[in-house]
Amino acid sequence: MSENKPMSLKLYKAIVKDFNKMTSFSRKAENELKKKYKEVPSPTISSIISLLVQRSMKQSYRKSPVISSKYFELYEELMKDQNKEDVILKLADSQGLSPALFVRSLLQNVCSDSAEVKKYLKDTTLIENSDLAYQVFLGIMNDNQYGPYVDIIKQSIGLEYELQLENELRMMNISFSDENLLRLRGYDKTPDFKLDVPIAVDGFIVNWIESKALFGNEENHLGYMKDQLLCYWNRFGPGLVIYWFGYLETLDSTPEVNNMFILRTTFPEKTSITQYKIDL
Repeated sequence: MSENKPMSLKLYKAIVKDFNKMTSFSRKAENELKKKYKEVPSPTISSIISLLVQRSMKQSYRKSPVISSKYFELYEELMKDQNKEDVILKLADSQGLSPALFVRSLLQNVCSDSAEVKKYLKDTTLIENSDLAYQVFLGIMNDNQYGPYVDIIKQSIGLEYELQLENELRMMNISFSDENLLRLRGYDKTPDFKLDVPIAVDGFIVNWIESKALFGNEENHLGYMKDQLLCYWNRFGPGLVIYWFGYLETLDSTPEVNNMFILRTTFPEKTSITQYKIDL
């Protein structure tokens, strides 16, 4: 698998600008961006949009009984119309929310607690009101960024790329300890793979590898720096972070990169890896 170049700041800003023009957070809106930026891999666009939607929702989503009640009143009013097909999508767009977050807020008005809300989001057939059940289902299925199914998909993708990385290490006979084994040894914060014997990638010593099945921008990379990467460096020395869906070119200019760890978009080519042996 060939290494992709980091995304230029100019291209990233163009995608962000077009995202900010979007009037909807549904699958349809995401597909429109993918059509415009055909040169960008689909998983990369999806990951960028996911990051931008999460940022936007943090700013606009408010959890309160008053707001939930207001949303439910709007919902009941629109449900009086004959055309009920996409009521939830219209309401979510009008309030600047993703469809799944909107239906979550809607359910908070009719459920006794958050546990009941989660139960209905996972299985809409449990909702007694058939119209509400359908609209909640519609909201969940039209949302690529939030909801129980999306969470499962993201977890599965993350595991898929961890397995891919594990296979690459095994094929090169690179011995490692995974995060489960490291936790058994008493480590609380662990990289995905700690190499038993360091390797060099393009001359840079690598003691550990972290797999990120997403796009790396300045915001989420800074979060990983604080919560994970600095801790790995302090405990195990320099390492390698793989952003499988690409990363912003400006990250290469940060002081930590090429000092504490290096960034890649795939597992390094065999020709760029130097393996060492320990003489017993």
